[in-house]
Amino acid sequence: MRKNIINFFHTVIIAGVLLSLSGCGYKKPPVYVDDTKKEQQLKQ
Repeated sequence: MRKNIINFFHTVIIAGVLLSLSGCGYKKPPVYVDDTKKEQQLKQ
């Protein structure tokens, strides 16, 4: 019985570490801004 509880907690800890490392949730694709637009805005 005690060994089952220990194995359960080890499983929970390992799962928590893996989830925190991989991250979860939707991540938007990267946004690339054209350099010429930045230069035009800085000149104005």
